[in-house]
Amino acid sequence: MTQGVRPLHELRDEARSALARSDLGRARDALFSALQHTIAREEDYVAMTDELRDVLVRLGDHKSALTVAWYAGSEVTQRPLIPHVPPIDRARTVLAWAEREQDPERQKRLYARAADEYEAAGLVAQAAIARERGQDFARARALWSRLAQLLSASGADLYAAGLARFNLARTSLRTGDAAAAREAVFASVHLLEEAADRYETIGQRERAFDCYQVLIAVGRESRAFEHVLEGYVNVIRILREDHLRYYALQSYEEAVSAAEKQGEISAAATLAREMATYARKEGLAAVANFAVLAQARLWQEVSAVSQKRAAPPEIAENALLAAVIALGEAGQYSKVGGVYRALTQLPLEEARKKHYARAAGRYVDAQDLPIDASPLPAHLRHELGFPDVWHIDLVEWEQAGSASQACGDIVLDPAQWSEVTRRRAMLARLLSLQVEGAAPEGAPRAAQQIISLAEQLATVELYTILSPLEHLFRRPEPKIRVAVVRALSRFLYKRTFITLRDALADPDPTVVHEAARALEELRFPHAFDPLARIYRESQAPAVRASAVRAIAKIDTLEAAEMLLGILQHEGSDERAAAVDALKRARGMKFVDLARGSLAELPSSAQAVVREILQSRGVSA
Repeated sequence: MTQGVRPLHELRDEARSALARSDLGRARDALFSALQHTIAREEDYVAMTDELRDVLVRLGDHKSALTVAWYAGSEVTQRPLIPHVPPIDRARTVLAWAEREQDPERQKRLYARAADEYEAAGLVAQAAIARERGQDFARARALWSRLAQLLSASGADLYAAGLARFNLARTSLRTGDAAAAREAVFASVHLLEEAADRYETIGQRERAFDCYQVLIAVGRESRAFEHVLEGYVNVIRILREDHLRYYALQSYEEAVSAAEKQGEISAAATLAREMATYARKEGLAAVANFAVLAQARLWQEVSAVSQKRAAPPEIAENALLAAVIALGEAGQYSKVGGVYRALTQLPLEEARKKHYARAAGRYVDAQDLPIDASPLPAHLRHELGFPDVWHIDLVEWEQAGSASQACGDIVLDPAQWSEVTRRRAMLARLLSLQVEGAAPEGAPRAAQQIISLAEQLATVELYTILSPLEHLFRRPEPKIRVAVVRALSRFLYKRTFITLRDALADPDPTVVHEAARALEELRFPHAFDPLARIYRESQAPAVRASAVRAIAKIDTLEAAEMLLGILQHEGSDERAAAVDALKRARGMKFVDLARGSLAELPSSAQAVVREILQSRGVSA
């Protein structure tokens, strides 16, 4: 965020001159401006943070001094400052030391010290997490129990209450209390299911998705497969509804593997069958064949297991017949014959055994068709590693939208975030400390300072910054809400739409106008579903037109199908927005779909499609 900032060397010279005159305020302001050069060389940037730290200490602003000391990551420079800051900043600093510590014994002591400081600050969840990291599960369990009781009694946040109960279950298992763990699991599942229902009811499926992911973790932790299955079924459903087919197929693979490992072979086979059907529908023949062959293998395994258990032979028979259907579907006719021969070996009625023998005879010389059967290729896969939201989301809940806390976590994590990101977060924290400490809660605050904070938060562009922006959006001043909405246009996450939907219904027209403009910037594949929902639900022509323009920038088949429908059926404003956006779009999904569907379109729509294709230099 260097636009409009004076050259670095001028600012540093100004700071030195001010220091020579003992004008600490002027030196501080010059160095703060110099730090806006977030792409400066690391050695220069660290030197500036050192200079600013010393100025801030002399000014008595120890919280800001510690913030800039966090960037360089030196325990030596941070240690003299922590006695002068609140417990929360001491806790966060000591926790960072613990994360870097190589000596296991000292690391445990540091985690314990961080937990003590978090407790002193009244931050129970973060204290419990520090106890867990220090392997002190007994104390962690006591803290999770306290938090779970508090959240359950309030009833205000079912999701947070469910997470707290899950953490109580985890730590109960680690302390050997299986009965308490079972009780906590039961309560956690109930709360998460209720939270997921509420989220889906109000259109926040991304939050429901988190609930179901935690259900999977609950099931794995408690070894209760029904929770794993419930979680995966709903995760896959949401991914399919959001048209995220590659994520959905990877989740299918995970679900099949999880079921097989748990010995739930019938469930694994059923999931493989659903995966095959879905992959075929999405035009992924090789993946569909892979799933069909997995299904056939699993049904044969179900048969073998049932025979070992001396179950009624009809169970093995039905499983093998399901394998026959799967193999026949994949053209594996030689293998079909082998399954029929296996059916003749079951202790069935003689007439049925003869029937299967005749069927096997028809496949004696049959050959398996050569097919491409392979899992989803590497270039279509995504990192599915799911973060420990049972910790992360409770930290967010506990931080209650504090920008200084969210940014502090980023500054202190050089292993995860780039230098530029950490610099921007540091600048945002310095601003947020001024905003949050400007006056007692409820007193007037300088709106321009808060607007500057929103602008600085926008440069960080990380998911964890959404909570502070959501908090700022609840301010009464329209110009602050406008600044927040403008900032949100840079956050390419589905959660962004939660606040934007509120902004589109704002009583102030300038907020609504800015929210409509923000929609057009959120052009990423995951955005299709919330954009389509806004388009369907909004009564404002300008908002619907903005949603159409955003959808036109999303190069997916689902977006193309919706745009083609708009060209055929919707009002003139929506059609005009779609035509204008499609003429300037770069993706090819709409072009391919339009050319293939041209002959079937009404004459008026054909003319519009030809106009779009011609403007893009594509023949109809």
